Amino acid sequence: MAAFPITGRFVGDFVPHLVAVDTEDTLDEVAAKVAVHSVGRRVARPATEPGYEVLLDGRVLDPAATFGQVIVEHQILPLQWIDVRFRESKLPTAEPGAVHA
Repeated sequence: MAAFPITGRFVGDFVPHLVAVDTEDTLDEVAAKVAVHSVGRRVARPATEPGYEVLLDGRVLDPAATFGQVIVEHQILPLQWIDVRFRESKLPTAEPGAVHA
């Protein structure tokens, strides 16, 4: 376990934050540590909690991965810019030709 500083920004917020995360944190935990500074403050809290996802260079990362794994895989440096956003819901799509009552 080691503390690691990142620059975290919640998508939709204009304020980035210096956030200390742990190398053993999952990306879900990292996302929550960033979101706490924005959601319900400058970013409206949604009616339902969809969860969060972490983006690095615009790509969504595996929420179950540990931050330590991400550091090694993506060569993350201290104060790396990390974006967090609400998890996009995967709504089922209607089948072509389906009739809804």
